[in-house]
Amino acid sequence: MMNFRHIGALLLTLVAVSPTAPAQEEALQGLFLRPKAVAPAAQPLASGSPDTLSLPFFDDFSQQPYSQPDRRRWTDATVFINDAYGINPPTKGVATFDILDGSGRVYRHVSSVSTGADTLTSQPIRLSPTDAGVFLSFAYQPKGMSDDAPERADSLTLQLYAPELGWVSAWHASLDTLRADTLKVLKEKYFLPTPYDKISASADVTTQFFKVIIGISDAKFLRAGFRFRFISYATRSSTDVLGRLGNCDIWSLDLVYLNKNRTAADTLLTDVAIARPVQKLLKEYSAMPWRHLKSSLTAQREQLISATSVAITYSVGNLGASATGFRTDFEITCVTGAATAQPKEHRGGANNIQADTARLYTFNLPPNDFLNTPLANADSVAFEVKAILSDYTVNAGLMTELRANDTGMFRQEFFAYYAYDDGSAENGFGIFGANAANAKAAVKYFSYLRDTLSGVYIHFNSTQDSGSMQQFKLAVWGDKGGAPDDEKVLYLEPNLSPQYSNLNSFAYYKLKRPVVVEGVFYVGWVQQASAMLNVGFDRNSSPANKMFVSTNGYTWQRSVYDGQGALMVRPSFARRADYDPSTAAPSAQARLSISVYPNPVRDELTLSLPDNLRGAPLTLEIFTLSGQRVRYEALTSSVVNVSRLPQGAYLIRLSQGAKDVGHARIVKN
Repeated sequence: MMNFRHIGALLLTLVAVSPTAPAQEEALQGLFLRPKAVAPAAQPLASGSPDTLSLPFFDDFSQQPYSQPDRRRWTDATVFINDAYGINPPTKGVATFDILDGSGRVYRHVSSVSTGADTLTSQPIRLSPTDAGVFLSFAYQPKGMSDDAPERADSLTLQLYAPELGWVSAWHASLDTLRADTLKVLKEKYFLPTPYDKISASADVTTQFFKVIIGISDAKFLRAGFRFRFISYATRSSTDVLGRLGNCDIWSLDLVYLNKNRTAADTLLTDVAIARPVQKLLKEYSAMPWRHLKSSLTAQREQLISATSVAITYSVGNLGASATGFRTDFEITCVTGAATAQPKEHRGGANNIQADTARLYTFNLPPNDFLNTPLANADSVAFEVKAILSDYTVNAGLMTELRANDTGMFRQEFFAYYAYDDGSAENGFGIFGANAANAKAAVKYFSYLRDTLSGVYIHFNSTQDSGSMQQFKLAVWGDKGGAPDDEKVLYLEPNLSPQYSNLNSFAYYKLKRPVVVEGVFYVGWVQQASAMLNVGFDRNSSPANKMFVSTNGYTWQRSVYDGQGALMVRPSFARRADYDPSTAAPSAQARLSISVYPNPVRDELTLSLPDNLRGAPLTLEIFTLSGQRVRYEALTSSVVNVSRLPQGAYLIRLSQGAKDVGHARIVKN
């Protein structure tokens, strides 16, 4: 259940809104932006099936790109695999449980009564009565980066499957709050092998990962066809404010490990892992137009931190019981816009880290490694930065499973828009109340070149009560003393509505007339109703002095949430009509179309190429409609296997060097 912060009274409680109360701003839990890929629920395999998994079973959710669980290990796809919600996770990537279904919408069945929400079920596993020392371990965190902690009625539960008996509860955790939210109590109840309770109480319970290990010794479980599953039980609050009811009751899971010949003290692994990948190359923005950076020495000085080096910071964790030596190397590759995708490699040197700890490391990247890259498309440029671990010891039986957490990959985009957010909406933000019909919200930007603003991207959270369907006015303001200038409204367009053309994507609002900006300007909205517009609020980014509100319609002030996150509103300077600058993926109206069949497709897609491209060295890229690139490879055949893609719509791009040579849109069944 959600706790809302009532800004007017500065209370950390849920309060009723008086019909005459002044408008107020509020940050609350919103929907994820990074896509929860739509995928059909996999049917459990039959006991003893040839496809039943063998020990060891391990998943730390480190495999990129993130979106949904690995279907080779798990049978369902409702949890969200991401690197945004966990605070200091043991390894990069967590599985987050919430009240969103596999399509990213709030579960309709979740109510004020505790109800099962997200579920993560293993594929059947082949155990044997002769297996000794079988233990299942994992790490979990309540709440994490979100603003909503699970409450007393909520829980995360582990169940084990006995092929002849069904599901048996093995463990669950719940969170309680004492002393006006200053002390949180984590209650764990173990049912197997011997029932007992465990309580942890501290002010930072919701920022820690807790380790759990459970012995599996009963003969009813030691059979082929054994499974286990995690279920989150959630409640949602009742509210009379449209737009407030979004995602809540967050748990994150990491380091799921099932094996034999273990002990109850076996909670550590012999491994080092990327715990937090590189986040961005820019000092302030998460993305900006390449032309603005390339052509402005001021932009390079202010956004690259230093003229001689760009500090790349990442976190490495030692999961073992003793100090471990390892080596770090780095690669930066221009994957969009360059004539060739040739990585530049850097040797990072040898390092050492103490047992069961994590450390931050910084690598200084020469700016010329990307500023001087030959680029054919100055509007759309992207780099992939990798931190790679090597030369260390791992658990002998888990060498393959532990490989994914050795590489932390980050994609720095220089597309034709400015952004502070990283693309994940851990929360929502909005203004509501009786006097909110003319309330305004704006985000401050600085354009390093005189350029033409052509549109605005906004991420709206979907809510169960459809509160985000309120109409609004899209606005662009000039600057007056460090705040939006109501006497210099550069653009105002009324009667717009939030758009949900694709799950978890930004809605694009093309300006009806171009607006020239240079230096400081503001983009945002003016409300046309008192109901709340639930706009994405990224908690992993925290730009200061950038978020402004006017709750009475005429006086501007910095938001009380300024510096706590990034409001997900992006100004666009796109010039090409056939290219979507927010995703670097071609639009459906792309002129360079190619023929593909069958479409819709299930397993194999055939590309019909013109004669001049047959045999040419081509690069294939596949994007979700929200801009996540899920495939990047050299095209070696006109037949492309897409069987592992989740169901949904995708955009395909073929390129020859830096030149786009073909686009297509497909539907995967």
